[in-house]
Amino acid sequence: MLLFSVMLMGEKKGEKVEVKPELGEVQVISLGDCPICGGKNTLKAIQHIHEIPYFGKVMESTIICERCGYRNADVMILEDRPPKLYTVRVEDERDLFTRVVRSKSGTIELEEIGVKVEPGPASEGFITNVEGVLERVRETLLMAREFRKQEGDEEAVKKADEILQYIEDVKEGKKPLTVKIADPLGNSALIGEKVRSRLLTEEEIRKLSLGPYQIVNPEELESSENGSEEALSEKASGDKEA
Repeated sequence: MLLFSVMLMGEKKGEKVEVKPELGEVQVISLGDCPICGGKNTLKAIQHIHEIPYFGKVMESTIICERCGYRNADVMILEDRPPKLYTVRVEDERDLFTRVVRSKSGTIELEEIGVKVEPGPASEGFITNVEGVLERVRETLLMAREFRKQEGDEEAVKKADEILQYIEDVKEGKKPLTVKIADPLGNSALIGEKVRSRLLTEEEIRKLSLGPYQIVNPEELESSENGSEEALSEKASGDKEA
């Protein structure tokens, strides 16, 4: 998980000061050169900590290049939360206001329309509500529909139209929709009166995409380090004998 808390040199030589935003404060941090366009000192991180009622503190972080416009965002829950699956059944317009906290490692599934939003290298975190998620999916579908239309793929266009219509029906309270979000790192959630949640099983965790992140098993890490130490020790012994 990228945290834009940076260590800056203080007034005294060698003194390090950790910079973190307080609750409600917006912190802007210079990250140096942009890796995309090469702009000098154009990359900045903006982080904002705020509290979501009945849930806890979250930090929204955004990296922006002032030169080329590169942007990447993420959300992190600032409390220790286990890997969970959250589910809500959207049946009327009020359910559309269910809050959605999605980090880069969160997978969103819209069951009835067969849509799954999985983490990827370029995925972003966000805080919105169910209606906001539907709007994001709608915009993506419209772009995909136009592309398929230009290719002459009538079947794909028809399927996109069906999903788009279903989304409109859900927003008007005419059809139900089951919304799920799962996060192996515990940094995503649904928040609302009708939300149900449970712990993810180890098998479910293994099947989920982590996007840009990686889970490291401490036991495997320790075993790997011990193996490396043994290999170095054996090499050193061999060198002495030679």
